[in-house]
Amino acid sequence: MTLFRLECKTHTKTLLIWTIVVALLTLGLVSLFPAMKDMGLQQMDLKSMPKEMLKAFNLSDMAAFATIKGYFGYEFQYVMIATGIFAAMLGTNALSREESEGTITYLYAQPISRASIVSSKMLANALIYSLYWVVSMVVAFLVCLIFKESGASVSDLFKGFSQLTFTGWIMGLTFLGVGFLLSSLLSSNKSATSLSLGLVFLTFILGVVGKLKDTFKTLVYFSPVDTALPSAIFKSGIQWNYVWTDLIVLVLSVLLTFWIYRRKDLKA
Repeated sequence: MTLFRLECKTHTKTLLIWTIVVALLTLGLVSLFPAMKDMGLQQMDLKSMPKEMLKAFNLSDMAAFATIKGYFGYEFQYVMIATGIFAAMLGTNALSREESEGTITYLYAQPISRASIVSSKMLANALIYSLYWVVSMVVAFLVCLIFKESGASVSDLFKGFSQLTFTGWIMGLTFLGVGFLLSSLLSSNKSATSLSLGLVFLTFILGVVGKLKDTFKTLVYFSPVDTALPSAIFKSGIQWNYVWTDLIVLVLSVLLTFWIYRRKDLKA
């Protein structure tokens, strides 16, 4: 419990910074909706672009941009990428930071097993991510209510946000779990940021490639971001095949993290 509290305290400042920045970014993006709607964004001529390309970048239904759900669904996908980076950074820093900063010596002196170290850190970081995500989604929902078009259904919007909140939570936990797995293999957190960026952008690109051609469709399953793609969630609801894939990756990452860390030669 002491380690759990210490881990939460360590990330309190990071949590506040990320939450505030994402909230302001969401406010800024959504506040542009009335102006973009009046400009007739949905009438943009994209006929020259291949349909597969439009689908890959979630631009296939430009008419949806006339609604707050359609506009938010497209704009917020970039926030989802940032969210994945945040979750991955929490994971990749969690275990490797102790060795890198020399605080592993303090943990050695405590009556705590390696399994307890991993579980405490996982729970703490999962809580940090969950708080960030819930607050971010509440802010996004309220902002969308303020700037929604007249006649938009509040209940329909709430349903879409509820589904997005769930799938986004699963997406973030998946990146967090894979980050922990990478952290269990590292002896320093110096490369944690670059690994987090690489992990998220690589999987996102795999998702884009998977949507370009049916031959590569299976690549989408390697993209946790596509599990919680706002435009897809608002249009078709939860894609459970992607959710189950993420959950399998999450469970395997957690189990492998425990297995590797228990056998790791830690440096004091």
